Amino acid sequence: MGVDIAYLHIKRAVGSDEECFLCTLEDEIERKYMDTYLSELVMDASSREKIIESRGFCNHHFYRILIAASKPGSPDGHGIALVNGSIVEKLIEDLHKQSHNNGEVHRLLATENKCPACIHIAEFSRMYAEKIVELLSSDDEEFFRLLKASKGFCIPHFATLMQMAKDVTPTKSQKIIRTLTEVEEKNLRRLDSELAEYIKRQSYEFSEKNRVAVADVVPRSVKKIVGRPGVRSS
Repeated sequence: MGVDIAYLHIKRAVGSDEECFLCTLEDEIERKYMDTYLSELVMDASSREKIIESRGFCNHHFYRILIAASKPGSPDGHGIALVNGSIVEKLIEDLHKQSHNNGEVHRLLATENKCPACIHIAEFSRMYAEKIVELLSSDDEEFFRLLKASKGFCIPHFATLMQMAKDVTPTKSQKIIRTLTEVEEKNLRRLDSELAEYIKRQSYEFSEKNRVAVADVVPRSVKKIVGRPGVRSS
């Protein structure tokens, strides 16, 4: 029997102590895509054509690419300039078409639905989410222990998993939904308690060291509520 790579990635991410281990996996997918794009795909004809056809990346990923390519000594700016030049030429063509047909204006926009990076990340994220539902459906005891000891999910990913859980058999669906809800509620209560402690320590009675010790709860609470930057809600 072959090694289940998806499960190994999930198992490692569960132990990351992040507010959402699906966000952790998405971060890894995104970083790998960015690195591969800058080192290989930007000069690959077929991949470059996909970027041009989509009129570039979405706002979030174009700026991620720009930041990565703008590092001192990086040659990546040259490749991106070539791609962007082709995109600008296509946009000029779109403008001419739009003057004759108002329906062409949508082609000017580089949206999340067309962004190659968003599509790539969404495909892998869905694969991991489906694997989680599959593991919960199979009564995998090891995974149940890992999940119950984890910090759960951000709200967008929790909503995605809950929706997927409705597609399995009714008996298993109820159990999966109950398990996910229990894990999420436990972690929301934990976070609520941590936020209350953070608020309490803003009082003059506490030292700067006391306040710094709990400072990370604010960004963690944002991650729990809305997910990682660029996350796509179902």
